[in-house]
Amino acid sequence: MQLGRLIAALPEVRQIIGGDAFQAVEITAVTADSRQVHPGALFVAYEGVNVDGHDFIGEALSRGAVAVVGEKDPMELRDLAGLASVPYIRVPDGRRALAHLSAAWHGYPARRLRMIGITGTDGKTTVVHLIHAVLAAAGRKAGMISTVKAHIGDESYDTGLHTTTPDAPDVQAYLARMVAAGSEYCVLEATSHGLAQHRVAACDFDVAVVTNITHEHLDFHGSHDAYVAAKALLFESLSRGHRKPGVPKVAILNADDSSFERLRHIPADVQLTYGLSEIAAVRAVEIRYTPSATQFIVEVHPTAIELQASTFQPPTSNLQLPTSDPAHRRV
Repeated sequence: MQLGRLIAALPEVRQIIGGDAFQAVEITAVTADSRQVHPGALFVAYEGVNVDGHDFIGEALSRGAVAVVGEKDPMELRDLAGLASVPYIRVPDGRRALAHLSAAWHGYPARRLRMIGITGTDGKTTVVHLIHAVLAAAGRKAGMISTVKAHIGDESYDTGLHTTTPDAPDVQAYLARMVAAGSEYCVLEATSHGLAQHRVAACDFDVAVVTNITHEHLDFHGSHDAYVAAKALLFESLSRGHRKPGVPKVAILNADDSSFERLRHIPADVQLTYGLSEIAAVRAVEIRYTPSATQFIVEVHPTAIELQASTFQPPTSNLQLPTSDPAHRRV
């Protein structure tokens, strides 16, 4: 792929060093890991939590990188041998650039999937697995990316550290595999780290879901407000992401959680609430706990369906949510 096509995918470019000839440079790979660079690669450098990727530009060039995307002023890097001989593209955020470059490299796979993003403090992985199972039970072809694994077709892949969303190049590679496998949907776990570090940028979400938001990861985010702001990025991305014909942007919020007041003001085509309180459009009532199951009634105005967690089967009829009552559908 030519460098010019990749650079066109970047949301913002501050400076390009390398003249007009940079457009035709052939790129063979996109990576932020200098150890993975091979001849023809585009190397993306950014300041990380523990290391600065700009310190590895020299190694990337020695391994055959033919272009560099970075955050620093090229004058700060003028002593790097070989940098003057390749295009240097300066961007405000290298992590965000890496996500968009990775999406472009794989042909924007998220634009060919119905993307469902799950965030929150507790229960994210469980909800990802539940939604994936519901889609499968409904006969839909769905892939899944959680902090534990990626499930694509009949294959499962370990996603690494099991604590956060995979890096952007891995996320986009998984999405591309889903498209190749004929998937219609992707259910993706979006952690606060993954959102703040733009690992799920360019995922073009269609549905954003929150479980709850409590006080956690303050060592990374610095404050509870910053933590909530990171979670809110998933919902803010709905209005910025690519629009797929006939697919609305839907926000699903926990009406009982402290995050509700913050998130409900973020624009979406459809806003659906769930919880135990009266204001929720989808409510669990008459909850009964037994040694073998949790039983409850799900009220969806004006329909109620009895569910038993251990023996749930999808209803045979299509359940239609009301669209006329503004208390249950906000446009």
